[in-house]
Amino acid sequence: MKRAWPIIVALLVVAAANLFGQYGPILHAAADQERISVGDSIRLLGVASGSLRPEIGAEDARSTLQKLKVRVPRAADDRPITLGGFAYLLTQLFDVRASVGYAIFPGPRSAFDELLSRGLVPATARPGQPLSGADALLILRKFLASRGGGG
Repeated sequence: MKRAWPIIVALLVVAAANLFGQYGPILHAAADQERISVGDSIRLLGVASGSLRPEIGAEDARSTLQKLKVRVPRAADDRPITLGGFAYLLTQLFDVRASVGYAIFPGPRSAFDELLSRGLVPATARPGQPLSGADALLILRKFLASRGGGG
């Protein structure tokens, strides 16, 4: 675990430089989670995409995104999010122009496949596996860098 902290701190610095607004508590909440929750994922990606204000609470974040026609995970906010669920939120919130498979069958599996094809997740990863906060920040950083958002 001691080796993970420098990586987490570096990810926080890079992510903070790339993302708009001041939402250090959201980044810290994500980085500190062995399994990032659905609620923290919604807030992290919502704020990073510019769809949510940094000070928004978890319940308001969910309802705001639902009003924007974003399909948020049905699981409770305190439940761990899967890699596929995180990928699906990311592709929706950043309006990713994806492959034909995603266009025909949008969902967690095809969103995961899209991130996999872009090299944003390891080849050994699976869409149903839980996601750590550090890994969520790493995926987000790689995604923003691939879009020219720095990093």
